[in-house]
Amino acid sequence: MADRVYILDMYNPGIYPLDYEARNYINQKVEVKSGTRTEEYLLKLDEALEIAGRRLNPELLVYNAGTDILEGDPLGRLKISPDGIALRDEKVFRFAREKKIPIVMLTSGGYMKSSARVIADSIVNLENKCLIETSGGP
Repeated sequence: MADRVYILDMYNPGIYPLDYEARNYINQKVEVKSGTRTEEYLLKLDEALEIAGRRLNPELLVYNAGTDILEGDPLGRLKISPDGIALRDEKVFRFAREKKIPIVMLTSGGYMKSSARVIADSIVNLENKCLIETSGGP
């Protein structure tokens, strides 16, 4: 099963994953140190997606869209702006769209009340860019 799963993980090595055995299962490690700002983070994401796009042709992309990277988050220790999170999500969804890969987005992390608004704004942005469709009702 391990050869059927490819893990690309962007993480702050100073805080995660402290389970070093778990790190061994990450296929593509992208370390972002405490204090990393939006521009640098998005450049690393672009590079990571380019590499991943050459390495694999997945049947499904499971996207763990944490907001603990948001500036001010007490645990993530990064300095990513709300617009940066929306751009991150847009880049991942555009990657999936261009490669014709079905995608499921899971929200995680984010330990501030403002994370909910940032996630909602990102979803609206994805819809406005025609990268997702949302229904108007039940």
